Amino acid sequence: MTFSWSILVQYWPRFLSGTLTTMKYAAIAIVFAILWGVLIGSATYRSPKILGPVLKGYVTFFRETPLLVQMYFLFYGVSRYVEVSAGVMGVIALVLNDGAFIAEIIRGGLQSIEKGQSEAAISLGFSKFQTMIYFLLPQAWKKVVDSVINMLSIIIKDTSFLMWITIWELTYECNQINTYSYNPTTAYLVGAVIYFAMFLLVQGARKLVTKNDKKQGVRTV
Repeated sequence: MTFSWSILVQYWPRFLSGTLTTMKYAAIAIVFAILWGVLIGSATYRSPKILGPVLKGYVTFFRETPLLVQMYFLFYGVSRYVEVSAGVMGVIALVLNDGAFIAEIIRGGLQSIEKGQSEAAISLGFSKFQTMIYFLLPQAWKKVVDSVINMLSIIIKDTSFLMWITIWELTYECNQINTYSYNPTTAYLVGAVIYFAMFLLVQGARKLVTKNDKKQGVRTV
């Protein structure tokens, strides 16, 4: 079956609607996944006696189990006891899953910093929290910014799982357009091109952030 421009024109509003929905959920998930990943990554780097094993268990569980299973559990399981919309559950699943990967990236970046940095900061009177915020995290971020930004592309692709919990995002709309038009070539190729365009935007942002980081430099002790 060949590509049909007439189908693209006819169903363009649905493609646009799905794209905007995908971008909305991706933007929300990206912000909270980064914040959550930095928090968990910083905590696991310190390896607290009580919370350390729990946090490491969380990271391992969410990295080694399928996102769709996690999403189903939250949507069909947890939502039976807590009244939360499908969108909120979907975002929580994305944040918990992708945040676990970001946490490992952040932890790796922190572990790559010489211990003398934190020891020097503490000897100068900075608390452990201040040392983490003002010295360690900025240095770690410079080391892992490429990996974190690459995770943004993964989060955008992961939003496609939201269709399975009744969210009308881009993949859902492509599936519906294929059902109505009987032309999977057009429906899914247009969807793939739109996802690729979002990927290019993320890569453009990566180059911009990397360029700015090189200009600004990082504070060391």
